[in-house]
Amino acid sequence: MKSMKHFTEWVTEYHQSRPGLKVLQQRIDEFITAHEAKLEQGRKEREALAAEGGWTVVVHHKGRKKTTDSESGITVGSVAQAAVEDKLGKKKKKEVGLDFYRFQRREAQRNEIMMLQSKFEQDRKRIQQLRAARKFRPY
Repeated sequence: MKSMKHFTEWVTEYHQSRPGLKVLQQRIDEFITAHEAKLEQGRKEREALAAEGGWTVVVHHKGRKKTTDSESGITVGSVAQAAVEDKLGKKKKKEVGLDFYRFQRREAQRNEIMMLQSKFEQDRKRIQQLRAARKFRPY
């Protein structure tokens, strides 16, 4: 029976260590704001020290450049990103057309020539008819 008591204590302890989502979110928000305030305080102290001695502190930031403005949340386009987008826009899309095979290209050319020849014959006949209709026939 003693082991059963330990089990229930363990279950209650477990449930107490797992707060709800709202409590957890509140704890996370508090931690983040405290951490940001601590970082801001450190930055202000460094700037004050630099200004006190008349020096300008140059800091190297490792990592990639941010593409969003932290204050407004608006995406800020970098030169590299614009170049990549431009390159993708210029790149030809590989499409397999109807004339992929050589015989298809020859067939298409042959059909085009036959169409042009038939149109030429039709036009020639029409012109002959127009010329015949133009002749003067008094009777």
